[in-house]
Amino acid sequence: FGLLAVGFCSAPLNAQAPGLAAHWTFEEGSGTVAADASGNGHSGMLQGGAGWAPGLVGAHALRLPGRPGSFVDVPAPAVDTTKSFTAAAWVKVNDVSGFQTFVSIDGDRVSGFYLQLRADTGRFGFAVLPGDDPGDNRPALASANDDPEPDTWYHLAGVYDATAQTVTLYVNGQPQETVPFKSSWRAPGHTEIGRGKFGGRPVDFVGGAIDDVRLYQAALPAADVRALAQPYLQAAAPAAPLGPVTLAINVGQVTAHVSPLLYGLMTEEISHSYDGGLYAELIQNRVFKDNPDAPAHWSLVQDGGATGAIALDTGQPLSAALPVSLKLTVSSASGTQRAGAANDGYWGIPVTPNTRYRVSFYAKADPAFAGPLTLSIESNDGATVYARARVANIGPGWKQYAATLTTGTVAPTEAARFVVSASRPGTLWLDLVSLFPPTYHNRPNGNRVDLMQKLADMKPAFLRLPGGNYLEGNTIAERFEWKDTVGPLTGRPGHQGPWGYRSSDGMGLLEFLEWCEDLRMQPVLAVYAGFSLRGEYVAPGPALQPYVQDALDEIEYVAGDASTRWGAERVKDGHPAPFPLHYVEIGNEDFFDRSGSYDGRFAQFYDAIKAKYPKLQLIATTRVRSRTPDVIDEHYYRSAREMERDAHHYDGYSRTGPKVFVGEWASQEGRPTPDMNAALGDAAWMTGMERNSDVVVIESYAPLFVNVNPGGSQWGTNLIGYDALTSYGSPSYYAQQMFSRYHGDVVLGATLDGAPRLSYDVTRDSRKGTVYLKVVNTAGMAQPAHVTVGGVRSVAPDGIAVVLTSAGPRDTNTLADPNHVVPRTLKVNGLGPNFSYTFPPYSITILEMQVR
Repeated sequence: FGLLAVGFCSAPLNAQAPGLAAHWTFEEGSGTVAADASGNGHSGMLQGGAGWAPGLVGAHALRLPGRPGSFVDVPAPAVDTTKSFTAAAWVKVNDVSGFQTFVSIDGDRVSGFYLQLRADTGRFGFAVLPGDDPGDNRPALASANDDPEPDTWYHLAGVYDATAQTVTLYVNGQPQETVPFKSSWRAPGHTEIGRGKFGGRPVDFVGGAIDDVRLYQAALPAADVRALAQPYLQAAAPAAPLGPVTLAINVGQVTAHVSPLLYGLMTEEISHSYDGGLYAELIQNRVFKDNPDAPAHWSLVQDGGATGAIALDTGQPLSAALPVSLKLTVSSASGTQRAGAANDGYWGIPVTPNTRYRVSFYAKADPAFAGPLTLSIESNDGATVYARARVANIGPGWKQYAATLTTGTVAPTEAARFVVSASRPGTLWLDLVSLFPPTYHNRPNGNRVDLMQKLADMKPAFLRLPGGNYLEGNTIAERFEWKDTVGPLTGRPGHQGPWGYRSSDGMGLLEFLEWCEDLRMQPVLAVYAGFSLRGEYVAPGPALQPYVQDALDEIEYVAGDASTRWGAERVKDGHPAPFPLHYVEIGNEDFFDRSGSYDGRFAQFYDAIKAKYPKLQLIATTRVRSRTPDVIDEHYYRSAREMERDAHHYDGYSRTGPKVFVGEWASQEGRPTPDMNAALGDAAWMTGMERNSDVVVIESYAPLFVNVNPGGSQWGTNLIGYDALTSYGSPSYYAQQMFSRYHGDVVLGATLDGAPRLSYDVTRDSRKGTVYLKVVNTAGMAQPAHVTVGGVRSVAPDGIAVVLTSAGPRDTNTLADPNHVVPRTLKVNGLGPNFSYTFPPYSITILEMQVR
């Protein structure tokens, strides 16, 4: 959407648009005053070296040198930011890096809005803040679809519509993005041209030129915004189209071998990834420990005139691990009356047609009550019962009871609850109340089918477990204590996780390993290494030794045979065969440990593990000096543009040091799941990892899952979204899937000339002879390319192209539209040693070619 930097005689100023509050033409060309041409008296003073430059709209424009203190100050707010307004300007920047704000109005601490170039995305944006404090909620940010070019004029218009409660950005008269915005406040300070305000101080000074700045006390419609830009777009020379590029592939040059473990999964309990996510249990707070004061997610049911009460009870423990039960007192009930307890699940109980649900629970009753109990899945108001079963003869001692609930022909819904009720007076106690739908591979205590299938479709090579902050916990006492997660559920106390909610530990160490088995993945085991998130750590030496022994025990549980102590425990837990284990990670993100203890802690773990398991590859979570790790874990969370720009990060990486595990990474754009632009950044980064997979031997995106319900998410950008009933893959999910499923075993030499917005890599399946060319086009224009394939006798004329693309970079998938952005597989002809191919705008393309 670029324009060449040219000036020409003034055209009509389109002042007929309603509500013009201020208009700075910068036609003075000299002096230090920028007059307000609207007649409303909002003239400004040039400050700190601001001056004059050749204009686009007329003869002159404002010149800004990009240094602090250089801007135009207007000593009043030109518009009321609680009402609809529009800010518009022509802008040209010398450098497209850093934050640069073109128009704003000051508050005490921040600007009320920013029409700006953003450093985090590298694109133009219109940001409106909900309050006069940097710590307030996130701003409404409407972003441009493409990266700007330096020394190029662009028309920007930011529109806040207070009636529609939306914020929209236009570039060169074209709408870019519209986002919701419900909260507004009045910025009372000066109007500023060439800077913003943040944290109580001036920031974001502009280096370049600004022309024809307008503020309207109205939300201009799209036609009026186009009218502001159109005369000058037509008069200026358009940006040159992308020229052809050359991509040369040398099939005879093998530069690296593709690591068989390159593509995998990283997981941890965040955003209800396990409880309320992959772990198929439908009852939330099944052991009544989520809140010590009340039975969270349980409510009293009293129908037909029955009366009763529910309360937590610590006087009837089921086990040492589960000391809290739910006491249900039915004071009066008979006939069709009932009293009981209802569980609301994880944002509802999913109901699907013709489905069998397995119910189990522990119960005991006082001698005056023997049952029966009715178990039901029903609508939230109790009017519709989807499935029902009865359990008779509840005895006076703790006993496990089980039943099956089967739905018929019903419409799918998550607006449902699970109810345990009685129609006779008496008192009973409940614990470990469980409701499971069908699970993947029909495993007891297993995983959700749709989410497992999405993972299976990625063909992952490994699972990093238990992963991330969940391993460390906020404190040492809240770490992932693996011995508390194995064996019967009655012996698993659960624990407080680091992301604001308790973990049931139904997804324990063995369940992680069975997850690996079900998807034919290798486990990459992370062991607790003596550091927790809030800074607690265990010093190297005798104090650390119990934690080292605990890690050795854990490795033995995973990989030991029945003759070992902990291997025998795994056999007793139901899995006789050892699991394959090749990589062990010592800790997680220990670069946060300010004590400097990790070097010594790593050495102590390294020596003990290598002594017993010399073939294990040991992963360090930050650089160490005391020992040479086999692998270093590196994490990258950045904007999509930053990921794209750094796609060559590993090209010059040392080939003599430790290998690299990129254990957590993602383009941070799109909430709760990535948009197409994030997928482009992700794919560009993946070309660099795959091209350098002699160094990057394993990698995994993070986070993997998010429950999209309000309150379900603790992280902004996550790969796969779901609610209780359905799920979807994001555009980045499909990018991951494409890279994992389409690659060879060797990396081929290749060069690309003349395309700054293309990223690429080429691999070959040496057994089949298939060449996979991956190209990511992050630009908003199609990119023609001439491809040469050397070092072969022939290239088959027909091939396939797997393409992920969309009309705009903000496009994404949702629960309501899960297939908006998905890959397409196309037949391609005309291939050969020399051929031309055009890569679509905003696209990830894999060309599959047969060569001999």
